[in-house]
Amino acid sequence: MTEAFLQYVWRHQLMCTDRLCTSTGEHISVLAIGVFNSNAGPDFLNAKIQIGNTVWAGDVEIHIKSSDWMLHKHHIQPAYNSVILHVVLYHDKEVYTEKGTMLPTLVMPILPHVKENYMRLSDIQDDVKCAKNLSTIDSSRISIFMERLVAERFERKAEQLLQIYKETKSDWDETVYRILARHLAGKINGDAMELLAKSLPLKIIQKHADSLFQIEALLFGVANVWSLYPDEYEKRLRDESGFLLTKYGLTTMDKSWWKFARMRPYNFPTIRIAQFAALLVSSASLASLFLECSDLQQLKGLLVNKTSDYWISHFSLGKQTSVHSTYLGEQAIRTIVINVIVPFLFVYGKERCIESFCEKAYDLLLAIPPEKNRIVSEFMQYGVNVSSAYETQGLLQLYNEYCCKGNCVRCAIGHIILKKQP
Repeated sequence: MTEAFLQYVWRHQLMCTDRLCTSTGEHISVLAIGVFNSNAGPDFLNAKIQIGNTVWAGDVEIHIKSSDWMLHKHHIQPAYNSVILHVVLYHDKEVYTEKGTMLPTLVMPILPHVKENYMRLSDIQDDVKCAKNLSTIDSSRISIFMERLVAERFERKAEQLLQIYKETKSDWDETVYRILARHLAGKINGDAMELLAKSLPLKIIQKHADSLFQIEALLFGVANVWSLYPDEYEKRLRDESGFLLTKYGLTTMDKSWWKFARMRPYNFPTIRIAQFAALLVSSASLASLFLECSDLQQLKGLLVNKTSDYWISHFSLGKQTSVHSTYLGEQAIRTIVINVIVPFLFVYGKERCIESFCEKAYDLLLAIPPEKNRIVSEFMQYGVNVSSAYETQGLLQLYNEYCCKGNCVRCAIGHIILKKQP
């Protein structure tokens, strides 16, 4: 068992209340469990406990064994002098505060069915430990939890976006420019593409917003993805790039940043850079354009831009191929809307206290079909119904932050399973 599970039991008081007594036999009544403390210090703050005939106000500390108090050095930490009750699974030692006060100890009498349910979940080796139970849980309860999961995912993405916003000195356009670069490139080249955007400020791009060729020259020049055997178009790009990089004092990236191996040609960083250039041409403010769009169809229209004709027969510089489409595919557009536009609208609405933008962010997720990936497919096999990206974003949050981390005790679904009586 873990301390997290014991904290969970205390928080929900899943104990045999008729067996609450100290190790010395004094009766205990829990009048207030306290407030869970996720920072340094005792586990639950401002609790109220009656021991015998005396009511105590203070903090509660929880351990697997009593001796863990010494192991964690709480006996020499003044912050733990406020502890009024030590709650443990095994009592193997009397312990004292830094002031020398002996702490009353409660050996936690966990409800048998809760303990059995926890042990059963713990024995399952799969990431999604509740898989076989999901179909038995009322869908309305899962829906309520899904709202919380989506909100959590929004908050996490908001933190990341606000960090970039801070780095750009509160420039929304530059912020959108950077996160758009990252998510356009995908996971493998995301870091490289974001570095490209950092190395080439949007204000320089905007000075050449009426020339797709010059934007390509700037992007490919800084990216430094030139071929070994340049054709005529690449030679022209190199010449223009050399002039512009010198003019603005720009430095080039190390070519090793870019990955091509085992990738579909449509995902090559070179074609993604060309598509990025097409998105940037004639656009003074991506942030404003995204804010002004009223629905998903309008956003799709913004993201479907024509690259230069060169890329119709090339996936990388200097290597001609058969003719192909260079427009962003439906999946790529959805990825950008979900990971760039939706978080941006949500954060912008929060920062400016404009609720309509936050609502638009949620509405967009509901309008987008479910994402297709291994995690979503796994949950669908377990009987979870998904109808939009709203649900799939919630499932991704559930899997990454709860299932993979073994956080069943902090999961609403896990809570239902743990409390279930035989």
